[in-house]
Amino acid sequence: MRLPIEMIGNKIRTIRKEKGFTLENMASKTGLSKGLLSQVERGISQPSLDSLWKITKALEASMVHFFEEIDQKHVHVIRKQKRRQLMFPDSSGTFSLLSAGGGAKLAMLEVRLQPGEIVKETLVQTEGEECLAIISGTVTARLGEEEYILTEGDSLYLASTQSHQIENTGEVEATIIWSVTPSQL
Repeated sequence: MRLPIEMIGNKIRTIRKEKGFTLENMASKTGLSKGLLSQVERGISQPSLDSLWKITKALEASMVHFFEEIDQKHVHVIRKQKRRQLMFPDSSGTFSLLSAGGGAKLAMLEVRLQPGEIVKETLVQTEGEECLAIISGTVTARLGEEEYILTEGDSLYLASTQSHQIENTGEVEATIIWSVTPSQL
């Protein structure tokens, strides 16, 4: 088996070429140097999380896709202790992937927010749908100029294209189950 960094680099190169992007295009889109991008693609250099995030955004690709082999199974069991933890720029909180990720059509996350923590448009896409269910705590959902206070048992559905922010405005940890389709994770 090849080293994971080589697999990540090969996947980046494959998607870049499929989209018809040159290394110059990618450097312009990401703000990273052509040399670094070339080294990442060849498995010589390991990208930082920030660099990998910029690359995946430029490629309009799922970050999780680069970390797993494409699995054609239709049944996935994700044990609590084996959940993948995700991080998103400009957002706080703990994000645990509940779904298979990769090529899946649906992404599900468990989001835990401490009082004052915010999710800022983390999952905004060009198209798609999102639904979040409040398992515990109190959050305020801001969709453009509108605000909705949601408590345990409430849910919210929205188009992924709609600007949104979720903040724990309560006094205890809030737990949210967040579903997104199509998956970008």
